[in-house]
Amino acid sequence: MKDIYNRWEAIDPATSTANRRRIGMFLGVALGLTYGLVSQLGNRMILAGIPLLQPPAGPVGNVLLSGILGGALGLLTTWPASTTKGIVLGSLAAALGLVARGILQVGAMLGAPGAVLVAVIFGVPVTWLSVPVVALLRWSVGQQMEAQLDGTPLLARLGLPAIAMLVMAVLASFEILNPTARTELRHMDEMLTAAQAAASVAELPAPLAAPGVVGYPLGPLTAYTLEWTNRDLDRFIDLRPAANYDQHAAVVAHFADGYTLVCLYPTVNTSPHCATY
Repeated sequence: MKDIYNRWEAIDPATSTANRRRIGMFLGVALGLTYGLVSQLGNRMILAGIPLLQPPAGPVGNVLLSGILGGALGLLTTWPASTTKGIVLGSLAAALGLVARGILQVGAMLGAPGAVLVAVIFGVPVTWLSVPVVALLRWSVGQQMEAQLDGTPLLARLGLPAIAMLVMAVLASFEILNPTARTELRHMDEMLTAAQAAASVAELPAPLAAPGVVGYPLGPLTAYTLEWTNRDLDRFIDLRPAANYDQHAAVVAHFADGYTLVCLYPTVNTSPHCATY
C-alpha cells in the first residue's frame, strides 16, 4: 500500500491526497447506499403492505442517510496518509455511528438512559465487524489509485468495488426480519384490520378486548406503523407469562394520534397478550 502512495507522491503530492480522499468518499457513498437499500427495502419487499416503523427517517430517508454516512466514513478512512491511522479513525467513527443508531432506534421506548445502555451492550460486539469493512474500504482505495497509475480502464476497475458492495449487501441482509417476526407482524396487521370493522368491544378480536387494552379505538383507525422487537421485554412484564421466555417477542403499534398498543407473543403460534402503554 505504501508503494502505491509513494508512486503518487512522486508525481504530485497534492493530487495524491485529493485523489485518495475523493475515491474514498465516493466508494463510501456506494457502500452506504448498498447497505441502506438492502436493510431498508428488504423487509418492505418481504412484508409488502405491512406499515413498518423504520426510524429515524423512514425507508427513503434512511437510505439517503446511509449513503451520506458512508461517504463521510470513506472520507475519514482515507483522510490520513497513514493506512493504519485511517483504519483506526474509520473504525472509531463506525463504532460511534452504530451506538448513535441504536439510541435513535430504541430511545423512544426506553428513554435516554435505557437507550444508551442497550445501544452500548448491543453495539460494541457489532462494532468489531466494522474493522474488516473499513480495512477493505481503505485497501480498495489503494487498489483504485494503483489501477489509475497503470492506466487500467474504468470498467476494468469496477470489479473490486462490486465485491465490496456485495460484502455490504450480505452484512445488511442480517437486518432482514426472521420468519417468526414476519409471521407476528402479519398477524398484528390482520388483527388491527379486522378490528376496524368492530362496532363494539365484543366484536373486537379477543386479544384487543382484554381488560388491559384500555380505550382501544373502535371503527376506522388512524395511520399506524408496526415495530417488532425481542429486546428488553421486561418493560412489558405484566404481559409476559412465566414460560417460553426465550421465544417471547412484542409487536408495537404506533398510531399517528399518539395511541400505542403493545401485543406480546409468548410463541409465534399463540394468541398475543395486548395492552396500551
